[in-house]
Amino acid sequence: MSPAQRHLLHTELAKLLGAGFGIRQAIAVILDTRPPAAQVALLKEADQALAEGKSIAQAFGNPVRVTDLERTVIAAGERGGRLAQAFQHLADYFEMLASARREALQSMIYPTVLLHMGVFVATVPGALMAGRSGASILGSIILWLVGLYLGIALIVLLVRGLLKAAPTNVAVDRWLNRIPVIGKARKSMAMARFTKVYHIGVLAGLSMAEVVSMATEASHSGNIRQAGARLLEKAREGGLLGPFFVASNAFPAAFARSYATAEEAGGLDTDLERWSRLFHEEAARGIKAVAIAVPKVCYVLILIFVVWKILGFYSGYYETLDRLGE
Repeated sequence: MSPAQRHLLHTELAKLLGAGFGIRQAIAVILDTRPPAAQVALLKEADQALAEGKSIAQAFGNPVRVTDLERTVIAAGERGGRLAQAFQHLADYFEMLASARREALQSMIYPTVLLHMGVFVATVPGALMAGRSGASILGSIILWLVGLYLGIALIVLLVRGLLKAAPTNVAVDRWLNRIPVIGKARKSMAMARFTKVYHIGVLAGLSMAEVVSMATEASHSGNIRQAGARLLEKAREGGLLGPFFVASNAFPAAFARSYATAEEAGGLDTDLERWSRLFHEEAARGIKAVAIAVPKVCYVLILIFVVWKILGFYSGYYETLDRLGE
């Protein structure tokens, strides 16, 4: 499912569960509204698992249909009787992703059009001056496009590979976080996931070791996971975690200090809810900034390419005139 579909599904589940519906009743109501096929498949699979006596976390545990974050949040919400709030956390998160995707796609329309115009400019004028046939010119355009699409595909694969490695590779995660605009958005996203799951775990009354384990896993950040391994040791010892947060470079300083004081005051649930909301808003702003910046960078590169080809064309044109004049 797309982020937009996940947002709608979790919003409906949060609404119905918050109104007092049981999980199977909520699934039945949603199925009656004729949702998209991907949602139908997930809901029917979950309903069948629930009918067999499985837990809600197990029913929504298919890794093919459900993300790691969804499984973690749903499991924590079920254990603490906070399912409606857990689904609302997920709804807010996927709404942010869906909004960013829409903005990015809209922002890429003009650069994409310009790119194809650039291919035309790079191919047709020079070919016409050389007296090439229409079929030959068309073949050149197709070759240019194939080359560009392959290049874009390779870049996409490289980016996906780096993003896939970042949750477990500290060096890759830190390198990505240093990229202007993108790095800030990634760090905010990681902290938003971390605090959402941490908040649900605290509300659910889970042990701090379980909460830390789930939250660091959900962060999808190699840097936070590395810090989380040491944090988990402290949690198992039963001591306060605030001093470790303050001493660690993996967490924002303001958050770490706030956590430490909230832990001392016994107000972690309220403090984590506030930070979860703040990091969510910060991540949303960061993603929007990326959605604006990346198309602009692409636009500038494409514009440079087009100008270069135009200058190359006129350079060749004047050279031809010079030769004819001689």
